[in-house]
Amino acid sequence: MSLSRLRFCALPVSIFLSGATAHAISYASRVISYTPGTANPTWSNPSASLGAASALTGENASASNYFGFPNILSPFSPAYQGDEIVQIGEGGQLTLGLSNFALVGAGKEIGVYTNVGLIDADYPNAVNTSPATRFGGGSANLSVSADNITWKSLGSITFDMPSLFFPNTSPYLTSPPPGPTFANFGLPMPSPFSCFDGQDWTNTQNCFQVSPNIWSAGGNWLDLSSTGLSQVGFIRFDIPVDANPINNVLSIDTIAINNADVGAAVPEPTTFILMPVAALLLARRRGC
Repeated sequence: MSLSRLRFCALPVSIFLSGATAHAISYASRVISYTPGTANPTWSNPSASLGAASALTGENASASNYFGFPNILSPFSPAYQGDEIVQIGEGGQLTLGLSNFALVGAGKEIGVYTNVGLIDADYPNAVNTSPATRFGGGSANLSVSADNITWKSLGSITFDMPSLFFPNTSPYLTSPPPGPTFANFGLPMPSPFSCFDGQDWTNTQNCFQVSPNIWSAGGNWLDLSSTGLSQVGFIRFDIPVDANPINNVLSIDTIAINNADVGAAVPEPTTFILMPVAALLLARRRGC
């Protein structure tokens, strides 16, 4: 499969990083439910949020919102086609099942990648405004669950971080570079949005750098410790109906689990429902 279509639903998948090192990244792998609300029908395919992000955006002539101008996924060029992002509008919700449980501990366990793009003040030189400004992203009420039955709220979250796919290359390439280096979608973003303020392209990439030759792919990362859960297998975004026209939609590209917090595979949701029944039958057989 070419790099231009690096999006999969059978997970986890292997994303090859610089040199011969590989990491298995775990993503959302199933749509539990979706209500578009006021979302634009152009971006109403919830399966677009499953699996890995696409290395190229805008290259699929058979997908909605096609203009014939492909670009690598970069902080200045976010995903925008209907096979890459799904939109949630006011009165809408998206509930996704993860491929593996995210184990809750210290730090940030789940990354949410949206369609945030940085505004280039000196196109095509990739220079941020000061302070940095963005387009895309938005806010939603966020909840997580271990079993798709009991949900814990994380409150309203604003998603404002861009994505980086190929470090150390131009942000406006129309195809993946030869011998590419990859950012890691399973590493939390190390810097706040303010890191981009007034930065040129080299320093913009540095905002994603976790350690020498290792880059996060960006996104907004969630600390789940306040939920009291030991693991999370499901995530839900919902946008309430209000009179505020600002941030009334949110477009999801992909959901990833921190490499250090990947647990066992999440069973199908019906399995959770059957488990109490099986326990009851077993108890009866034992004469309890």
